[in-house]
Amino acid sequence: MKKGVMLLVFVLGLSACSTKFSYRFLDWAIGWEQEDYVTLDKSQQKVFDTLIEKLVQWHQSTELSQYTAQLTQVENLLKNNTLTPELWVEQVDIAKRHWFRLFEFALPELLPIVMSLNDDQVRQILAKLREDERALVKKFAGKTAEQLQKDADNNLQEQFNDWLGSVSETQKELIHQYNQQRLSTLDMWLEYRHEWLRQFEVALWQRADKALLTERLTLLMTQPDELKSEQHKVLLRKNTEAFGTLLLAINASLSEKQSTHFYKKLDKIIQDLTELNQEAIEKET
Repeated sequence: MKKGVMLLVFVLGLSACSTKFSYRFLDWAIGWEQEDYVTLDKSQQKVFDTLIEKLVQWHQSTELSQYTAQLTQVENLLKNNTLTPELWVEQVDIAKRHWFRLFEFALPELLPIVMSLNDDQVRQILAKLREDERALVKKFAGKTAEQLQKDADNNLQEQFNDWLGSVSETQKELIHQYNQQRLSTLDMWLEYRHEWLRQFEVALWQRADKALLTERLTLLMTQPDELKSEQHKVLLRKNTEAFGTLLLAINASLSEKQSTHFYKKLDKIIQDLTELNQEAIEKET
């Protein structure tokens, strides 16, 4: 249950430790990440920095209120024991749309920057993306199903520990059972990421065609599920529903101490986001 909101927070791209502190360095973090992928010239960097400043202001004044509304809604579903696996799927879909709106907002002003890239800059971006892909494949290569499940168990336990303080042996077993029953999508996921990168590479090399670039980036950034096979999407939905079932089981097993720990953490995030949103609105008025 609580892990459900935790995952939702991850989907929203929020920090569970210090939301306000992290958010105040968001523009810096984006710039740091950009520099890791491509070195822009002075003119490009100035345009990019202006875009990021505008994006952060829009996000803080417009989007954060939607985040708090959704987190509050999920919190109420949990407190009232009305969350279902199907409702969890809906909440994850809503969270994804928050992410896609970022790209929808940024794309019109991002396009001229992409079109201004020279071939060396494109090669730099693609080299870093291929490096990322190789590292991802290496992370899973050669591991048995048992090793992959053990890794998945450890990852979920760490995440639950963060939000609940610590997990009980019963909760560890629930996590293990979930990972045992989870349908394997690893090969399909890696194939999807490879296809995404292939199409992104085509888009960059054909960046002079604005209409084509717009079409491809819109697909890749705001409709990426279209690149997944029907089987992949079906399995992902089943796994998401199964995760919702896990949340209900975890919810039923919570101690009073775990429940207090979770709601204190969640309420702090909601409070921080509310205050950040209000600060941005006050600046605009």
